[in-house]
Parts: sequence; C-alpha cells; structure tokens
Amino acid sequence: MNASLQPVVQVAIVGAGPYGLSLAAHLRQAGVPFRIFGRPMQSWATQMPAAMKLKSDGFASNLSAGAAHFTLEDFCTLTGREYHATQLPVPLEDFIAYGREFARRLVPTLEQREVVSIDATPEGFQITLEGGETLLARHVILATGITAFPHLPENLRHLPANLLTHTTDHTTFAEFKDRDITVLGRGASSLDAAALLHEAGANVTLISRSPNVHVPPPRTGRPRSLFQRILHPASPLGSSLRSWLACTVPGAFHALPAALRRLIFYKHLGPAGGASLSGRIFGKVEILRGWSIASADLVQQPQPLIRLTLTNAEHQTREHLTTHILAGTGFRIDLARLRFLSPTLLASIRCHKDGAPILNRNFESTLPGLYFIGPTASAGFGPLLRFVAGAEFTVTRLTQALTR
Repeated sequence: MNASLQPVVQVAIVGAGPYGLSLAAHLRQAGVPFRIFGRPMQSWATQMPAAMKLKSDGFASNLSAGAAHFTLEDFCTLTGREYHATQLPVPLEDFIAYGREFARRLVPTLEQREVVSIDATPEGFQITLEGGETLLARHVILATGITAFPHLPENLRHLPANLLTHTTDHTTFAEFKDRDITVLGRGASSLDAAALLHEAGANVTLISRSPNVHVPPPRTGRPRSLFQRILHPASPLGSSLRSWLACTVPGAFHALPAALRRLIFYKHLGPAGGASLSGRIFGKVEILRGWSIASADLVQQPQPLIRLTLTNAEHQTREHLTTHILAGTGFRIDLARLRFLSPTLLASIRCHKDGAPILNRNFESTLPGLYFIGPTASAGFGPLLRFVAGAEFTVTRLTQALTR
C-alpha cells in the first residue's frame, strides 16, 4: 500500500500488560492520539502458574491510571475480593482480573490483535497487524515484557523438548503427579513452581548453584520502630535504603555510569521467593544447594530418564536422575526474538552487553521514535522497572515526552 494512503497514528503501543495499559490510560487523558494492540494481561494468564501469588505487596501492584485513580484495592472492593496493602499476598487470578477490568474501563480502544511486523520507513514505522491491516505510526512503544526471552542453559538444550521446559511453559502442574521432577534455580519462578509441583503430588528436587535459597518469613503485622523505618525505609520493592532510592529517584539511576548501573542492577534484589511461599518449600522439597550441572544425557530405561552430573565448589561430583527438568533459569533479552521487528529495524538499535536496548532518559532507543518500557528498560532505569510498581514513573515521564 502507498504510504500516503495508509492511516497514520501519532503513537502505537504494542503490548497490553501493566505498562502498556497504564501508558494508554495516561495518553488518553493527555489527549495524545494512539492505538494499542494486544490481548489484555496475556502473558500473565498464559505463561505463569495459575495458582501462584504475586511477590509484590498489594499496594505495589497497581497499574497507573493517572487522574482516573483505579487501584487494585478499588477493584477488590468493587468485586468483593480480599485485599490488604501488605498482609495478604495477591492471587495471580485477581491481578489478571484487575488488569482486564482496568483495560475495559480506562482503555476502551484496546485492539485485541497481534502485531505481525514493524519496519522503519522514511515516513515513520509501518505496522502490519494480524488480518493484514497496515498503518503508519510516528512513535512506537514496545511494552512486551520479558516473557519472549526465556533462557535455557546451553548445556541442556540438546534434551528433548518434552523433557526440558521453562517455567513460562506451564500454568498448571497436575500432569506431573507422582513423577520425579527437577526444578532449576532459586528465584521466585523456580520456588513457586517447586511449591506448586509438590502440592500437585510430584516428587520435587530443587537444584541451586548457590547455597543460599531464600524465602522471607510471613509478615507479622507489627508496626516497625522509628529507627527501623529510618534505617530501612519501606518501598514497593521492600524495606531497605537502596530499594527506597530505586523507587524514589529511578531517573537518577539512568544518569549513573553504565558499569555502576550494571553492578547495582545485578547485585540488588537477588533471587528469592515471595512471603507466600513460607512453609511451602523448606521441609517439603529436596534442595541440592551449591550444585551446578556439568552435563546431561538420556538414559533409556522403561521410560526415558535424564541423568545429570553435578559438581560443587569442592570439585565433588554426584549423579541425579529425573523424568523432567523445569528450568526457572530466568530470561536473557535478545531483541531478535521479537520476531515482528524487521532485520533492518533491529540493526538500528544499539544494546548493552546483556542485550537490553540502550535508552535515553525518555525511554527512546537509538532508533528515533522507537521506545521500550517495562522490564526491557530496567537495565537503564534500575530494578523498579522489573515490577508493576515501575509503571507510574515510566508512563508519567513518557507521556510528558510524547505530549511535548
């Protein structure tokens, strides 16, 4: 189609999760023309365990509604669901329902279609949607999250796909009842999966390269002393000075030298479970602490088994047999895995060493007009953007930039 005959929009938002929906709500209130594409809360509904609880507290799980003010607490009050700002873990199903109601109320123009391709042209960005429609956009905001980037350890990738899966591949675990399942990792997704597998009747072994596997104790509800509040101020990311700074001045994080940003980003808020896992991991699941996988091969018995050779820091070795490996081994950003981005467009985006796009203070990439928000922007703006709580800062700043 001739570019001059295509519909033109000022802003196109790709992704209808917490960040995309929040930005759309702000742009709508600011009078900025936009279109938003995606199915609301899709990755939350299709790539996370249905029975899990959010790691973030209720007060830190709000989408940003701007002047409209529609919080998770508002939604729970409206629908008769249990809610507490800090004492009740948020069920995933409640959060998904909240996001979808947010979309219905505040983003009524959401188009539940997938983007097939995006290419850069002299006139702007040409976007093709499923169904064949094309349009031009002056600005494109990618709010696709990180679930497109699941990481599997290289020395396991030769295993059959039916015996090695990532935590994003499962929403339920009933199929694993009475089977020996091995979970890799010690982060929230690994520990959630291990607890839910055990509760589904599986025999679970958790393998962690680190000897430290952390699940915080449940909240007591007792007020903290003034000294504790000063020394460890509360924030959406937890009670610590570094977390408070990450939430209070995320823009300052962007101004730090890149090497220091990387150090803070990877050292702060290391792998850990949420408080809802207290009492559901230790003593329930076998944990092999401080062991790494040296090799993996198949053993053909009455049914295929995976034989893992493990090593530790003392150069000891041991073997471990399992029927299935569930990898909670995190994510590695690789923009090429966003298959709707054209090769020529990808070639114009400069990235950090870890694969995350280099962004300016307004979330714009090195390709003018193309923006990244949410976890893909966290390398530049700090750990706050790994979480829903980062939406408020992000969409406020980006709305101001797009309005200008």
